[in-house]
Amino acid sequence: MPELSIGSKIRMIMNSASILGYFLQTLPIAIIAGIICIVIRVIVIKRKESTINWLHEILNVLFVCYLTGLISLVILPSNFWLYVYDGIFLGWWNSMENIIQIGEVNLVPSIIKWLSGELSLGSWVKKMLVGNVLMFVPLGFFLPLQTRIKDWRSILKAAIIIPVICEVAQLVFGRSLDIDDLICNCIGIIMGACVSRKIKI
Repeated sequence: MPELSIGSKIRMIMNSASILGYFLQTLPIAIIAGIICIVIRVIVIKRKESTINWLHEILNVLFVCYLTGLISLVILPSNFWLYVYDGIFLGWWNSMENIIQIGEVNLVPSIIKWLSGELSLGSWVKKMLVGNVLMFVPLGFFLPLQTRIKDWRSILKAAIIIPVICEVAQLVFGRSLDIDDLICNCIGIIMGACVSRKIKI
């Protein structure tokens, strides 16, 4: 059996539905967004001739990269960027699914299904729940540092509103509105904000 090329191996990892695979799918577009952010900030700083707060600028770029990756993962259709890369590098545009379509709705938390015996909380479910919390921790961390959302009341509002917007947007792109995601994303944002407030950068 012939050895796979590096590009084929990377594509296999991207398509593996693993954390690394999803990370690799969003990495190129996040880097591009970061580069664009750097260019814009350099132009703005040169025009204003202001001093550079390096920590603030680094956090700003990281925040833009993170938001780009987050939007790619939670709002766009599953494997969206993989389809785009396949189209660019392999000419497989036919595999691109319809972008606008209505998805499914799940308003019963997994914990209720588990208590009723309808669902087994296996390793995959636990991994998805933990992953949905961890994915939004950086957002909660960056909000008080990089936005005007500083006080706890505003953070709690953001922790509710942002996941709701993401889940509703997912419906439009053919994914699912899931109550588990809403709960986990909200917890993640609050956890991240707690870390940010403790560090006090």
